[in-house]
Amino acid sequence: MPPPRALPLPHFTLPPLAGEDHLFVTALRSHLSSTPPPAAASLSRFLPKLTPLRLSHLILLLSPHGDLLASLLPSPPPPLPFAVLLHTLPPRRSSELLASLLPSVPHHAFPDLLHHVVLTARLAAAPHGGGRGAVPALNVVFSVCARGKKLSLATLAFRTMRAHGLLPRVESCNVFISAALGLRRPEIALSFFREMRRCRISPNIYTANMVLRAYCDLGRTADAAEVLDKMPEWGVHRTTVSFNTLIAAYCRDGIDAGPALQLKRKMEQEGLVPDVVTYDTIIHGLCKEGRMGKANQVVSEMKTKGVMPNTVTYNTLIYAYVIRGDNAMASRIHEEMVKNRVELDIVTYNALILGLCNEGKMKKVEHLLRELDSAKLEPNASTLSALIIGWCKMQNSERAFQLLNVMKKSGFHPNYATYKMVISSFCKNKDLEGAVDVMRDMLGRCMAPDKALLNEFFDGLWEAKKIHLAENFRSLYNGVKFIPDVYYTGDYRNMDEVITKC
Repeated sequence: MPPPRALPLPHFTLPPLAGEDHLFVTALRSHLSSTPPPAAASLSRFLPKLTPLRLSHLILLLSPHGDLLASLLPSPPPPLPFAVLLHTLPPRRSSELLASLLPSVPHHAFPDLLHHVVLTARLAAAPHGGGRGAVPALNVVFSVCARGKKLSLATLAFRTMRAHGLLPRVESCNVFISAALGLRRPEIALSFFREMRRCRISPNIYTANMVLRAYCDLGRTADAAEVLDKMPEWGVHRTTVSFNTLIAAYCRDGIDAGPALQLKRKMEQEGLVPDVVTYDTIIHGLCKEGRMGKANQVVSEMKTKGVMPNTVTYNTLIYAYVIRGDNAMASRIHEEMVKNRVELDIVTYNALILGLCNEGKMKKVEHLLRELDSAKLEPNASTLSALIIGWCKMQNSERAFQLLNVMKKSGFHPNYATYKMVISSFCKNKDLEGAVDVMRDMLGRCMAPDKALLNEFFDGLWEAKKIHLAENFRSLYNGVKFIPDVYYTGDYRNMDEVITKC
């Protein structure tokens, strides 16, 4: 198909210099052309009389001194000389200058700047023998706005370019799509890609891979698979990254890992070699489905093909075995990890600590904590949550409560499961005052107790005849009543009421 017809750029003539304007520009031009070039600080005396017209003429006359002239621009820069300067500078320097000054340009003034960039295109390009000088400057404006995540300004620049038949390079379009994905707006990325296709801008491999990711972020795996199929039609060769993106989408929660395995076979048939990311993603998906036998087969395959398991691989397997209560296998995976000198990180230790805490083996946990300290790794919220579970299993509610406070003081936010376990531990130990303190803290964080926890909590209060300790919970937290009145009358055992959640 023929390329879109380029509309003629608007003509613009810079008014000639006369009188004082001519004398001023001549004097300053002579000063700037001296050898060696003057320091930027020496130009301060000229600034009060440097009008946009005078500066524009200087830029056209002294284009090789663009960096020095850039120092004369005020902030925010006047549109006319700024537009001319953008045309005369090399694209990289023009991009740096625009990125530094764009924040000072008011949003409402951007269309005026864009208008001047278009108007001065022919004028700025004339000394170089043609009108194509307009393309780099406009492309710079578009890409800098996109890189700065100013998508509305970038969209305005794109529409202006399209109106004059001056389309941006695909690399600049990729910057826009990447910015949209970075802002978690995959729908904007896809909308822009469709506009690219309408304008006959050919995508490259980076474009296609980002479009794949956008569809996957939206959960539209069928559309992503269609993009993967169409890439050869676009003249784009599929890469390992292309397949990995779709494989990751197939391995997400609720999606069978079977299609991911089929896709891996397809990429191998095309001569592409799965990398550690491919294998780690598939292993993670299989572990979530509980298919540990198949996950181990994939690990064996990756070793056979010379792809060595990394920290992520081992962490995935260790955590999966811990969740299934198979600490013996988790320990063997850990030993293999150490034997192969694969780095242990905080995720590794957290999984191992959780496994031991689930079994109440707190002495072994202390050994791991010493290792953690020797490795100079900081415990995080997951570490503390696991320790709380362990001490609750040992019915040491006081120690669990201390760790809960450490967790909060460290800036972490305990989740509902952690609060529930500590309250339940206090109830089992008949320490109802402690249970009330933790319940108060939990309610203050707008977490609603479920029916099982309320039953256990109030069973203890009624049995110990300490129901008065919970009287102040009748009040409202943020306008929500967490505890129904029947718990205060004792009729809750026959009640099947849904607890309101915050």
